[in-house]
Amino acid sequence: MKKKVISALLASTMIVSLVACGSTGGDSSDASSKGSGTTATSTAGGDDAATAESGSGSGDSAASADWIESSTLEDDAVPGENDDRAFEKFDHVVEVHYGYQIDPKDTTLPDGDSVDNNQYTRYLLDNYNIKVVCDWTAGNTADFQQKVSLAIASASLPDAVIAPTRNYLVQAARADLLADLWPEFNQYASKQVKEIIETTEGRAINNATVDGTFCALPNVSVDTDGVYLYFIRQDWLDKLGLEVPKTVDELGEVAQKFKDAGLSPDYSIAGIDNGGRTYSNFMNSSNNGYGFDAVYQAFNATPGYFLKDDSGELYWGTTTDEMKEALTTLHDWYEKGLINPEVGTTTNGDNANNVKNGTCGIFMGPWWSLGYGNPDSFRNDNNANWQAYPLYTNDGEWNIHMKDVGTTYTMVNKNASDDVKKAIVIMNNVLVRDESTFDTSVAIGWYPLRNTMAATDECEYEYDALMGILKGESSADDYQQGGSKFNGLYKNLANDAATLSEVISSDYDGSRDLAVTDMDVNTNNGQFNRFYALLIGDRPYATLEPDHKIYSELYYTIDGMDTYWTQISDLEDKSILQFITGATVSYTHLRAHET
Repeated sequence: MKKKVISALLASTMIVSLVACGSTGGDSSDASSKGSGTTATSTAGGDDAATAESGSGSGDSAASADWIESSTLEDDAVPGENDDRAFEKFDHVVEVHYGYQIDPKDTTLPDGDSVDNNQYTRYLLDNYNIKVVCDWTAGNTADFQQKVSLAIASASLPDAVIAPTRNYLVQAARADLLADLWPEFNQYASKQVKEIIETTEGRAINNATVDGTFCALPNVSVDTDGVYLYFIRQDWLDKLGLEVPKTVDELGEVAQKFKDAGLSPDYSIAGIDNGGRTYSNFMNSSNNGYGFDAVYQAFNATPGYFLKDDSGELYWGTTTDEMKEALTTLHDWYEKGLINPEVGTTTNGDNANNVKNGTCGIFMGPWWSLGYGNPDSFRNDNNANWQAYPLYTNDGEWNIHMKDVGTTYTMVNKNASDDVKKAIVIMNNVLVRDESTFDTSVAIGWYPLRNTMAATDECEYEYDALMGILKGESSADDYQQGGSKFNGLYKNLANDAATLSEVISSDYDGSRDLAVTDMDVNTNNGQFNRFYALLIGDRPYATLEPDHKIYSELYYTIDGMDTYWTQISDLEDKSILQFITGATVSYTHLRAHET
């Protein structure tokens, strides 16, 4: 099984030659064509393989959906209506040592503050007697991953560290480095945290369980993190009298017209920076800014996903005819000068700057790409009205590559004391409950061991609630503690409702689509970013029904894949990028990994 799946992944890198030498053949929307992709046989059991049922990955059977019942029935569990122990202050100082990734370009930290001394660390110390000590930091994702790998290999994990993917969790667990967190989670996790995890219907617990042991606090992110859209300068469309593009062909035509009109004379479509990914895969299915996922979805292409053909065999989605057709289109766009000619080679942040500076008028990404990912273009140009839209197939269907419930995990060293393990659970409770109450001018990334946790439908629930306020159907008071519509599961809603009027003009009544001109971009900066992302970036998913939600059949790697995955994934990324740009690809070194 291991050799077969690895060979399947390696074969996917040959797609470049397949595209170059052959036609796509047949109807690309025909499901049977997907069966021509490279297949792999599914196996049962544990972390060696996991299959999807009804569009949802199933994992380690030792931690099932019954966890909720068992956790609330035990005598020492936190009562559902009582969070005293979930937010209990220690009677002595408890030190928690950790390693963390810090954005070196972040400038929001006040002078004199540091990774160990800022509003978040002081809050934990003052209110809970938890003193955090950062043993080491990394400035980018690659460096952080390398440091986590080295810490696992050398058995030198700090008290806690975030596993960037499940691979790292599995490696650390099978090296016998991790604590069993079930007792602490069961006893000290807050009601809110447990309710958030409950929205995943057992998948988050399964993901955090390796060989029968619950060995990490799982990240739970909103479903819409995996929904890829395209973002376009609506003001440019209006200026040229153009309709909103719906299909790939229409988007390409608009991109050409933007270029011809001199609105984006160099290129119209932003792309990935050096080290970025042209698509998201089943292990990292969110937070892929400036990739081309929306295009793949519009071709019924499923790169980076394991799917089943009509015979029940698993195949790697990168190898299909639909993927070849998508890549051919992207290559054509590149040759026409519609895509940034330096795609894949620009330094970190260049594409964001190009969007901000008005160099291009189209980019792709998930909902947060507006506001969170691109807040400054509106300050440079008050007319820069970026809007979010789905990209449809030629048959008028909107396909979505759905993400797993989360991709990161808070791992705890097995040698950590009981107090330290308890403190880490409490830190997670505090973040979930109080994140929206901190000074939003300071990046939340400075919170130690931040591992995002939100109800899977949080964005859509908030969208409906906030739009209801704007339409006069409810009031902000309804969503405050004690209000008729208050729901503690949605941790940011009370603050969002209370600050909505600071950002959104009182003249806006919800009768038309919200635009940047309806917002005060200079008031309450943190909330402006959030509202632009939430109320415009998530509008398509909140208001439109996708035709197909596509889940990978495998959420976990098979036994041994952790040894090969990074190399194989990197090689595939490079091969696909090289085809888009027309570069030469060599496969000689790939075959060495087939055995």
